[in-house]
Parts: sequence; structure tokens; C-alpha cells
Amino acid sequence: MGSGRFGRSSLLWTLYVPSFLLQIGVGMLIPVLPTFIEEMGVGVGLVGLGVSGVLIGTMIFDVPSGLLVGRFGHSRTMLAGTALLAVFTLITAFTTSFPALMALRLLAGTAMALWSISRMAYVSDTVPSRARGKTLATFGGVGRVGAFVGPIIGGLIGVQIGLQAVFLAQAIMSAATLLILIVVVRDIGGGRADQLRQQGRAPILSTLTEHGSSLARGGTAMVSLQLVRRGRELLLPLWGAHIGLEVDQIGYVIGAAAAVDMAMFAPVGYVMDRWGRKWMSIPSFLVLGLGMTLLPLSGEIWSFGAVAILTGFGNGLGSGAMMTLGADLAPRRRASEFIGVWRLIGDVGGASGPIVVGQIANAVTLGWSSIFIAGFGYLGASGVYFLVPETLRREERRTGPEPPISAGEATRPETSPTAGDPGDSGDSGG
Repeated sequence: MGSGRFGRSSLLWTLYVPSFLLQIGVGMLIPVLPTFIEEMGVGVGLVGLGVSGVLIGTMIFDVPSGLLVGRFGHSRTMLAGTALLAVFTLITAFTTSFPALMALRLLAGTAMALWSISRMAYVSDTVPSRARGKTLATFGGVGRVGAFVGPIIGGLIGVQIGLQAVFLAQAIMSAATLLILIVVVRDIGGGRADQLRQQGRAPILSTLTEHGSSLARGGTAMVSLQLVRRGRELLLPLWGAHIGLEVDQIGYVIGAAAAVDMAMFAPVGYVMDRWGRKWMSIPSFLVLGLGMTLLPLSGEIWSFGAVAILTGFGNGLGSGAMMTLGADLAPRRRASEFIGVWRLIGDVGGASGPIVVGQIANAVTLGWSSIFIAGFGYLGASGVYFLVPETLRREERRTGPEPPISAGEATRPETSPTAGDPGDSGDSGG
């Protein structure tokens, strides 16, 4: 490593492989964490709270993470986030009380926030706009593969060895990721955030004031998509159980939908970099909305499977879409702070999805929950069409891909408008 040139090969070890390993580790806990918490003798309500601990911790620490990335740079924060995740997970394996577990899950969420913000700031600072769609769509695809494989591995370890062993396996996976990052840390450093951290950082309030318009317009899409995605994750298994399917049948259907989802990242990235970000984000919203609208009409495994696969296709159309939009909109000299707020907006939407589904199901029916979630899909499509600028620059769409650029070139100020300037970033309509 350390060639000093930007290209796909440099991203393999600095972005894709570490993300894949960490996502496998996170996915390992999905099938075993509820049982692990139940064995502490707590009720269902606390089980749900414990499962949500990482998301809550991430949401709380999104903005502080952005400030830390701006202060200390990509490399240090990536290493710190990965190391802390390994430590907190290792300690959790030997935890026997719920309060201690909840505290550790919150802390693990802060580590995930630090890792997530640092990697997005890294992409925003080092990957040119013309390549961000492919880069972040591939990144989204890698995460989906890891999320697909992780629960399978975690379930096998939990059954064959024990629940505690799954936490140990995630800690080992995080440690392996840390070793990889230490080896390639020179390639992670050198971006604008590392160079600008000594120039003094504006407070987060200045970022909100100066870039509030971009955050508000893009945030409409971000909240809607995350709300629909998280609502879908809860609605599919609930509806499968509602129509009388067995657990294994629901698993097969969701697995098939995930396979379709994973297969979409390569063509999606090409389209986003060739024609523009809206060409994929708007269809993603519409197809997800359609799927959620049709879900209450399914009454047996085949119709349920068809709708689930349709939503998987729609979710796949959005591979990396919101990450790409956030990286494009991020201001050149405040990327990390902007992305911290951007992620907070998305996490609020993600945390709201299951809550909205549950509350409407309790008040009316599960079918009406699905219809309500579908409405956010259509709202998101409208928001992207009318409010969000096309952030792929006109000249890059016209000239097409260019040869790889050096890391030094990536750090020099550009004379052309930044992608984060809505007034100069392309068409504001569809």
C-alpha cells in the first residue's frame, strides 16, 4: 500500500474489506442477542431496548463523532472506533446484568458512530465526485453481503458453541479489522480532514447555519428512506407471521429478498456516476412505496414472497444513494461535521421506523402500518425530485469517467463549484 494514487485497489483495503469484516461481526449478534438478554431474566420490553442500544448510542454520538473526525482526522478516528468496538464487545461477552449490558451496547454504538463518520468523511475527502456513486454503491453492497453472512455465522456459533462465543467472535473480527487498518493507515491519512484539522474548526452551530438548506432538503430524503427501510425490516417478518407462515418460511422469503438486494449495487453505482444520483434514488423510493402498499394484499407464501422480493429490489436500487448524496453535499472544509449531522438525521428516521409501525399497528392494524410506511416512500421520491439538487456535476456527466487521480490532487482546492453548493450542482428538478 501507500502508492499515493486514488483508485479501486486502494479502496479495497482501506474501505471495503474493513467494512465487510465489521458488518459480519455486527450481523453475528442479530440471531443471538435477544436470547442472550433474555437469559438475564428481563422482560420483552427490556430485550427490545437492549437490542436497540447500539442504534441509540450511534444516534447520540453522530454529531460528536463528526467533530472528532474534523479534529483528529480519518486515520486516528477509524482506528479508535474499531479498537473501542473490539473492547466493548469483548467485555459484553462476560456481562451478566442488564444495566451493564445496556451501558456497553450504548458505548459500542458510540464506537460505531466514530467508525461510520470517519469512513464517510474519508470518501468525501478523497474520492472524486465522478467515482462516488460506484464507490458508495459498492460499499453498500459489501455491507449487505456482510449483513447476509453474519447472522448465518452467528447462529451456527451460537448453536454449536454458545451465545458468549458469538460476542468473542465479533471481538476477534473487530481486532482483525484493526490490524488491517494499522497496516494501511498511511493510505487512510493525507485527506483534507487530516490536513485541515490544525487550521481550527468552526463550531457545529456554524455548520448548521451555513449549510442548513442542504441538510433540510437532503434530510427529507434521508429520513424518509431510513424510516421506510427500518419499517420494512420489521413489517416483513410480522406480516409473514400474521398470515400464518412458519419461521423458516419467513426466513427463506427474506433471504431471497436480501439476495436480490445484494445483486443491485454494481449497476446502481454505474448509473449514479453516469447519469446522476436521482436516476436511482427516486425509483428506489417508488418501488419501496409500492411494495409496502401491496404487502397487506398478500395472503400466502407466494404473494408474500413476490412482494418481499419487490421491496428487496427497491432497496437495492438505493444502494449507497444517501451516502453518496451526503458525501456530495458535504462542504469541502466541514465535511466531517456535516456528515455527523447528516448521519444523525438518518438515524432519527431509522429509529422512528419500528416505533411508527408498532404504534399504528396497536392503534389500527398491521396493514395500515404498511400503508403509512409506503406513504413515506412516495414522500421521499417527491422530496428528491422537487427539493434535492442533482449533485453529480454537469461537466462530469458530459465527459464521463477520468483516469485515477493522485492523493495529492485530491487534497488541492478546486476552482470549480463544490458538489455541496446546491446553486451550482446541477438541475434541482427531476
